[in-house]
Amino acid sequence: MEGVLLSVREIEEYFFCPLLFYYKNYLGIDTQEGFWAYLGKRAQEEAEEEIRKRFEILGKEVELRSDRLGVVGKVDFIVGRGREIMPLEVKFSGRLRPWWKYSISLYAMLLEDSIGRPVKSGVVLVTRGMRFIEVRVGDSERRFVLGAIEKCRRIMEGEIPRAYRSRSCENCDFKNRCLEI
Repeated sequence: MEGVLLSVREIEEYFFCPLLFYYKNYLGIDTQEGFWAYLGKRAQEEAEEEIRKRFEILGKEVELRSDRLGVVGKVDFIVGRGREIMPLEVKFSGRLRPWWKYSISLYAMLLEDSIGRPVKSGVVLVTRGMRFIEVRVGDSERRFVLGAIEKCRRIMEGEIPRAYRSRSCENCDFKNRCLEI
């Protein structure tokens, strides 16, 4: 599996639930991109004006790639504030989900590899209430992300992750399948 680029979206699915990653990337069971993707795209379009009020927009839907990490992804926005450059993701929600903290950290790491200088934070804009949540990208976030990338690679080689239940299971396309494991 070395040389295979993982996408940020795939790793975000791992953050959400390792079994989701396993079903889609090892077993090849796919889901239709639908309602949530549509809402996300609309939210991004509607939020752009609010983003411009707070940040300088340096890029929109920018593909970032790191051969060092073996990851590629398309971030919603690259924004600047003074001398600081950060990734910004727009999420159709009223609160920050735990896995988004790590996906924005991953985007920060990709951006860092792309520009060759440290990126110390990223921003998640939750659209309900138009709240900008700055996420610090420190050593613990970087270690967590690197560990997740390694786990994703092991899953792609056949390691089966353990199942666990959370409130997020209610919105998952695979919830019935997980109950079988």
